[in-house]
Amino acid sequence: MLQFTNHETHIENVKSIMRTINLFLVLSIIICSGCNTERYMTTLTLNANPRTNLTLRLPVLVSVYDGRVSGTDQSVVGSLKSELAKVYGSNLEWVPYFNPVPVGRVAIRLRIVTLGSAFGSRLVSSSAYTTAIQSTQFSATGSWRQVIGSTTTKSSIFANSFSGEGWWNGAAWIDVEIQDNRTSPPNRFTIPLAAEHREPNMWGYSSGDKAARKAWENVSVQLTRTIDEALRILRDAEN
Repeated sequence: MLQFTNHETHIENVKSIMRTINLFLVLSIIICSGCNTERYMTTLTLNANPRTNLTLRLPVLVSVYDGRVSGTDQSVVGSLKSELAKVYGSNLEWVPYFNPVPVGRVAIRLRIVTLGSAFGSRLVSSSAYTTAIQSTQFSATGSWRQVIGSTTTKSSIFANSFSGEGWWNGAAWIDVEIQDNRTSPPNRFTIPLAAEHREPNMWGYSSGDKAARKAWENVSVQLTRTIDEALRILRDAEN
């Protein structure tokens, strides 16, 4: 009789745990669907070492702008500028985003298009990214085509075709605009860098934050690759 009672107690304990888990999942879904269904990053990091062997006599003019419609945060711009300064040092000269580029100089403008996650919907579309890439490939000329080729071959990391329902869908998109005023007419083109990452809604907002962070990690690798290639082209032109 004692063994039978212990068995029944064990079954009841298991049922209680399952009810608690189900309640947690239901509450998570209610919270995500009924309240804030979007998450935004506040800081950005770059997993890259300083480029100590890459030095320009004339630095590149660089600026960062948060061009998102919602979720804009100046701390994001500040953190990205700080990270880029650590990697590239005196090779970058920081200027306001909307400043005109002087004759004889090269500028790199970084515009944050998308950075965050949404529950149940996607923030970017692969077709929009494909269109942006095609536009870029027609714009770049001369040695700048190397940057386009190096970037577009491994640039996008998109989730497979899915509706996004029931998932946290993280996305990061940064436009890298390069304006070369050393020639007449100037060469100007924009490289879109984008990636997605999705996470199941197991931990609510934490899952949303993870989805956004993973998407940014993918784009950050693309970003440093693009800037590396651009600076190498300029260094070679100086020699």
